[in-house]
Amino acid sequence: MRTRHAPPLRPAGLTALAGLAVLALAVGVAAAGQTIGQAMGPEALGFKKSFIVEIRNPSPLALENHAVVIDVAAIREAVAWDFNTYMYALFEDKGGEYSLVVSQADDLDKDRYHDEIVLIRTLPPSSTTRLLCYYTPERSFQLMPAQKAFARGGWEAGAVEAGWESNLIAFKLARGRIEFYGKLQSGLILKAFPKPDTRPQDWGMDVLDAGDSAGLGGLILWDGAARVPLFGESAPRPTVTVLAAGPVRALIKAEYPAVRAASGETAVSVLYSAFADGAYSRQDLLIPEKAGRAVVAGPGLEKLPGETPAFDKAKGYLAVWGKGADKAGEVGLAAIFPPAAFAGTDETAADRGVKLEARPGARLTYWVAGAWDRGITTPGVPGAKNWPRKVEELAARLLVPVRVEFKSR
Repeated sequence: MRTRHAPPLRPAGLTALAGLAVLALAVGVAAAGQTIGQAMGPEALGFKKSFIVEIRNPSPLALENHAVVIDVAAIREAVAWDFNTYMYALFEDKGGEYSLVVSQADDLDKDRYHDEIVLIRTLPPSSTTRLLCYYTPERSFQLMPAQKAFARGGWEAGAVEAGWESNLIAFKLARGRIEFYGKLQSGLILKAFPKPDTRPQDWGMDVLDAGDSAGLGGLILWDGAARVPLFGESAPRPTVTVLAAGPVRALIKAEYPAVRAASGETAVSVLYSAFADGAYSRQDLLIPEKAGRAVVAGPGLEKLPGETPAFDKAKGYLAVWGKGADKAGEVGLAAIFPPAAFAGTDETAADRGVKLEARPGARLTYWVAGAWDRGITTPGVPGAKNWPRKVEELAARLLVPVRVEFKSR
């Protein structure tokens, strides 16, 4: 049975408040790139307990800025039944000096209990990264590191359901379609919307007009050979909730009404997320366990004018390079998927769909990525040749089965 640790409401008294102020100050210093020495280790900052987190990269690839998602319930089951997500911190111990590893705890069902912890880490080839997690079963504090991810609700009534971004790229869900914004420099832009986004701005511009297509990853279901798009004017509108607005991960949830098909009704939910220093969006497709059967679903990619497509089902990617929105220049679109889930493709005049098998009660994870020839995500010239290479490299890294384990100290 999983134990859930109740979120603390407030520190108990002035002593606790003072201690938390010292803690926030010290951790803030570490967040700025400095370290905490042995004389003032994490215990001196108010932490009472600790355990080890090991992150294993089994591949020969260096996984740069890799998003690591940790299951909080797994921590409590393995090493720390009283783990408190409202007062914890991850550190790297370098010869007795503790360097803070910025992380974020997310509540996926809005019950005030955190379900996952997210951190960004570069994992060397064939390596085990060892971090120390310190916590106190009671109390709470808030750390405010530099924000590199953001999510928000829609800003165009009846047209845009939500937006999410990293510091490198921004996405919007528009009637179930996905479009993206190219950026000229690193930074966040969605907080300032609504604003005209179809003309060049000092930060960049909207570089993809999805039209009647899926855009960059709009969801499609297949009922046998029949295509059931969950985007467009006639598609059911999702209920969208912002689950996390950064600073490490931007996360929204779209819950689609049940779709009728010959094999029965299917209700699906999708978690859309962007991570700090990442130029892609992760999609986690959720099929209710009560569905009792596998569902074929997946992302669609718009067919671009003058496009050059590339596809490799064994390496798990579909990429296309071509002309973007008016005055945007050239853009790249990509879908990355686990080859074991691949179930085929289909095409219309507007887009290509990637069929994936999603099993009830389990997450099916795939990714979409975008590039802009004028922005910070450019693959370089010639884009039509370089973009598939870049996507293949990204797919190889994202598909590595990184493992996270916990050990007592």
